[in-house]
Amino acid sequence: MKPHNFSTTLRRLAIRTYEACVPQRIRVGFHNRWFTRRSARWEKIRNTPDSVVSSVAPGVRMNLYGDSRLCEMLYFGGFEAETRGFFEGFLRPGDTFLDVGANIGLYALVAAHIVGPRGHVHAFEPCSKTFERLMENVKLNRLRNVTCHRVALSHENAQAQLTLANGGFDAWNSLGTPYMGETTGSETVTTMTFDRFAREHGLASLNCAVKIDVEGWENQVLLGAQEFLSRSDAPVLLVEFTEEAAKLAGTSCSTLYRTLERLGYGLYTVSDRAEEVQPFPLCENFPNVNLIASKDIAAVRARLSGKSAR
Repeated sequence: MKPHNFSTTLRRLAIRTYEACVPQRIRVGFHNRWFTRRSARWEKIRNTPDSVVSSVAPGVRMNLYGDSRLCEMLYFGGFEAETRGFFEGFLRPGDTFLDVGANIGLYALVAAHIVGPRGHVHAFEPCSKTFERLMENVKLNRLRNVTCHRVALSHENAQAQLTLANGGFDAWNSLGTPYMGETTGSETVTTMTFDRFAREHGLASLNCAVKIDVEGWENQVLLGAQEFLSRSDAPVLLVEFTEEAAKLAGTSCSTLYRTLERLGYGLYTVSDRAEEVQPFPLCENFPNVNLIASKDIAAVRARLSGKSAR
């Protein structure tokens, strides 16, 4: 069993032991006191650009900012637990991870901790303010295996307008129209195709995983990655499907699904347990969901079960 898998298993065992041995009323009391203390601390910075440093995963800390709804969710825990669990189970030391739509760096930081000094993480975040916060979090964790790119992956190499959302909804900024918060202007950003980035950085498919969460612009990212993702050994993808965001970007989740199918991918549910990763069918109207896209789901299941070093 790989070291990080052992750590994850040990952590889960500790949680199950705690739940089995500590009476529920005592556990509820502990949780209530913890939540009260956390809430009081967050209220001091709510709706301000000030931040608190918080542990978000073993060995990973982040500056979390009071003016961000996403940061508030991270501060109180449980954000996208299944998706995070998937990457914790799938990634290996020495892997390459691409975080397309990195925001302030949650997945980039967690991945960097797992892939270690022999691996590398590329984090893409086009918004200038958010990019600065991403860089601060990389620095906070003293990571040398993360490269941050202030660029938006898209279907062309050009300039584009990133629409900004206010009211703490910066995580929903989009090259389309944000579906959360009210728009508060735009920012000119550089766009690049995945294929061009892969060529310029000598990116290899083997031992590579990609997370794509770009608020409705996922299909355009794929259109700029036709060469790289058409390969038989194309990397495993984790893609966000959000119907409302896709429609505001002039497309749909069913179009995104079919684009992945044309590239040779199958779509599957997200889980950190190999036996729970199941095919996800094409829908007329998609729920908001993160899906695994893979050309070899057996290899994915083998990795999740700890039986493969791929």
